[in-house]
Amino acid sequence: MNFLIRILINGISAYYFVSFLPWWSIIFIPFLLGYFVNENYFSHFLSGFIGIGIAWIFLIINLNSGSESIISEKIIQILNIESINRLTIYSSIIGGSIGGFASVTGLSFKRIFIKTKPRKKFNF
Repeated sequence: MNFLIRILINGISAYYFVSFLPWWSIIFIPFLLGYFVNENYFSHFLSGFIGIGIAWIFLIINLNSGSESIISEKIIQILNIESINRLTIYSSIIGGSIGGFASVTGLSFKRIFIKTKPRKKFNF
């Protein structure tokens, strides 16, 4: 499956799942994509990280505009962060890391149970 399509699936599903499910529901789609798509670990981590990270940025911007940044200002005071922009960046990095590791976990879970034959290093 194409790398960009996986990013879009991760991002769009994370954006809409969080609307009616808890925040940790963002791990389901990257895990399933990791399980069903067979590529390398780095590609899976990046697609999960970028897709979920961008969706997380849009969710935070939507939350800030809807609540007039009241929640963000209180979180900034509690965590002693300088601005709302840094809070958005930190939160998206955390969300992206969760998505990336969920995708890698799905691929690892598949490779535990489905063994592939080792490729021979010589050709005749």
